[in-house]
Amino acid sequence: MIAYRYSRLVMIRKLLVFLFVLAYSVVHAQLAFEGEVLDAATGKPIPFVNIGIVDRGIGTITNENGEFLLEFRRSEVDKGDIIRISSLGYLSHEIPITLLKKDVLKLIIRLKPKAESLDEVVVTNKNYERIEDEVGYRNLSLEAIGYWKDSVALGGELASAIRVKKGLRRLNTLYFKILHNPSDSIRIRVNIYEPQGKWKKPGKNLNESGNNIIHVLRNTDLLAVIDLKPYDIWVRDDFIVSLELLGVYGTENISLSLPAGKVNSTRSFRRYASQGSWELMGMNVLGFGVQSTYYAEKTRKSSIPRQTRKREERESEISGYVITTAANGNYQVISRRSGATITNYTSNVSVKTDKLGRYRLKVVKGDILGVSYPGTRKLLMEVEEPNDLIFRLDPEKN
Repeated sequence: MIAYRYSRLVMIRKLLVFLFVLAYSVVHAQLAFEGEVLDAATGKPIPFVNIGIVDRGIGTITNENGEFLLEFRRSEVDKGDIIRISSLGYLSHEIPITLLKKDVLKLIIRLKPKAESLDEVVVTNKNYERIEDEVGYRNLSLEAIGYWKDSVALGGELASAIRVKKGLRRLNTLYFKILHNPSDSIRIRVNIYEPQGKWKKPGKNLNESGNNIIHVLRNTDLLAVIDLKPYDIWVRDDFIVSLELLGVYGTENISLSLPAGKVNSTRSFRRYASQGSWELMGMNVLGFGVQSTYYAEKTRKSSIPRQTRKREERESEISGYVITTAANGNYQVISRRSGATITNYTSNVSVKTDKLGRYRLKVVKGDILGVSYPGTRKLLMEVEEPNDLIFRLDPEKN
């Protein structure tokens, strides 16, 4: 009887030890590395840096303070894997995963700024004509939906190729509609890529300004308009527009839906996390519209000038006022505003209201307009019919 009780006690102890070891192994199979990315020259933190295990779909980005948390399981990586750290305006840095030890308390990574290069100056005797040209697929019929779902990590991207006529072109404005966004807000980065390789996947980032194109999508936004002019992006052929996830606020899960549809001879791509590999999604493309300035040689026949003339034939001049509202006790004060800016993003034309708060602007059906005045929230809209409009701007919320 005593021998039985002893052997049973030994078995229980062994079982407890086994369960403890098993639990310990499960917990420690998940590795987590905290870190910070700094500018090697200034020592200042760098926000929104891409950090990930190359082609593994494991990655993240730094926050506004340059901090990050990279998590993965040992079973998800191999000894030969590389962690890449990259950011616009800096030289990329790579770390063999074998150098990461679980006893490392914090990673401090310093990125070296890229040497500033002089812009290329080309002297030519060719005579060019500037043509305002909208490219992309803004008016797709809603055949499909492009969306982010819960599996997308920070740094995940959705991208679509934009087919254009060959020639020098400056990208001015990006716009797209939003079908669904249950979050309070979503912070995104816009990337413009050069197609590369057999499948024309995203390659070189054409934004060489060193500044990120950051935009916040609020849950009330039905239309996003993003100014590309400050980044001085030029193309000579097809290019790729990508939206990269930087942050989700007001909910733990991401769920953003955009219009999409099938377009022959072009395609879309996605990747799930920073530094992940690009996957081909097929011929459904996102409903991106890009307003650009195309430089056509006057000596060469082109269909685009004919398109310009067709637009001029369809244009109607509209007029109206820009007003603002403000609370004064129990009353609402309505004021006309001089100096307000009304921009037709589709034609790349801006006007200001006169001293009476009045404006005049040429539009066609489907044009994207933006109205702004200091201290008020910007108004964005698509022209349904070219009728006179009074624009009411609400105070900007803090």
